Amino acid sequence: MALLALIFIFIFAVVVACMGLGMSFLKSKQKRQIQSMLRKAEASPVEQRSSLLVRAAKTEDAFSRLLHRLKLSERLTLFLEQAGQDWNASKFIFISCVAAILGFFVGLKLHFMLSPQITAPLFAAVATCCPLLYVKRKRAKNIAAFEEQFPEALDFLARSMRAGHGFSIALEMLSTDSPEPLASAFRRVSNEIQLGSPLEQAFKKLLVLIPLVDVRFFVSSVLLQQETGGNLGEILTKLASIIRERFRLKGQVKAASAHGRITGLVLVFMPIAVVGFMAMSNPQYLLGMAADKIGRLMIYGAIVLQVIGHLVIRKIVNIKV
Repeated sequence: MALLALIFIFIFAVVVACMGLGMSFLKSKQKRQIQSMLRKAEASPVEQRSSLLVRAAKTEDAFSRLLHRLKLSERLTLFLEQAGQDWNASKFIFISCVAAILGFFVGLKLHFMLSPQITAPLFAAVATCCPLLYVKRKRAKNIAAFEEQFPEALDFLARSMRAGHGFSIALEMLSTDSPEPLASAFRRVSNEIQLGSPLEQAFKKLLVLIPLVDVRFFVSSVLLQQETGGNLGEILTKLASIIRERFRLKGQVKAASAHGRITGLVLVFMPIAVVGFMAMSNPQYLLGMAADKIGRLMIYGAIVLQVIGHLVIRKIVNIKV
């Protein structure tokens, strides 16, 4: 046991050291490339700058080019941008792979009542999903925060336009004075408009970044007003009041479904707590079941049914408003 522990500690230290060296090397390489590009851009005419920017895209590593060919890079990049992370697709996959390796060795060490051949892949799969679950949770929190801040942003735009400011100026003021994540989203729109992009194209990127129905209503209202005319400030004020009313209804539905959510949590965590209590009080009681073939099948079936039950209860209490 002591030898296995030393081997695990040694492998873990090697993996962490390789990660640190690799990340520091990549950061220093990117820094040198940016400095070289800036020096060349300052001393070159406009034609050479454009060709330099074209060649800069070829400095990607082979793994990034493979992700681009498989059309995974764009999806992962969008997913990470929606979560507010500054990672790229290669870094995310690298972190997931390192987590899988660490989970595999942890599963070899902590196999509990099961064999290491089962716990090692299981721990590796769970560890691989951890970065994805973290980014997914961050994405959900960012979108929820944006949705909560959006009515105030609409009122701000309406007040700015009533004060005599243009729509582009109001967007710029909104991106400056608003909290995150609303500020970064509208800063992109404002920058696109200032760089000469059409309003429709700038708002299409906002729709991709923030996939909300309220944002679609806002974009449709602005684009329709640009074509037909009308009082955009009044339209935005009414849209903000509708969104607030929907939030009030959502709060009522959430309060009504609180009993179902609590019941689901109790049904999910109660079997886990009972198994943990039995493992501490009488470990031999569960070891006999795990040693038997039919007992192991019953354990696996219970885990699968527990996961299915959790998903069904979550689907029932998740009421869309």
